[in-house]
Amino acid sequence: MGSQLSALIGVTLGAALSYVVTMLNDRARWRREQGARWDGLLLQAYSDYGQAVKECVIAYQRLAAHQGLAQHPTPLEPTADALDQAAGAEARRAATTEPLRLLADPGTAAAVRRLNEAVWQLEWMARGRLTADATAWEQAYQGYRDARQAFYEKARAGLRVPGEVLPERTSWPPSWRAGA
Repeated sequence: MGSQLSALIGVTLGAALSYVVTMLNDRARWRREQGARWDGLLLQAYSDYGQAVKECVIAYQRLAAHQGLAQHPTPLEPTADALDQAAGAEARRAATTEPLRLLADPGTAAAVRRLNEAVWQLEWMARGRLTADATAWEQAYQGYRDARQAFYEKARAGLRVPGEVLPERTSWPPSWRAGA
């Protein structure tokens, strides 16, 4: 009877341990899958937002170049069509900000807010709503670059991407064109 009881205890204990281990493995797998799913959504949201910001800044840089505030190879006259295109870029930037409010960690969300403010400053200068000269534009543009760098650093850290964000080229025209 004692051997039967010990066998029954062994089988019961083995089944219970097997159940616990399986449950813990399933929970860990579910968490990994959910993490990968959210990371994928977050990566897409960061990418969409970064592209929308760049589209805005290029439009504002071209408008500012027409006023002599910035250098750009293709200045853009502030016609109704050009201003509508800039407004469309701004609408896309605003729309791509919303998923980040839901998905990004607080540090990255704060970096998004700072980047949005830097982009708005460029917009106001490019549209003539804020009095500026070339020096003020350059300072605002550097503020944009710094804010964008901080955003990318926070985003990469949140996604656990190894390495650093490479800084942008800081001069225009590029070195290959300096002799032209």
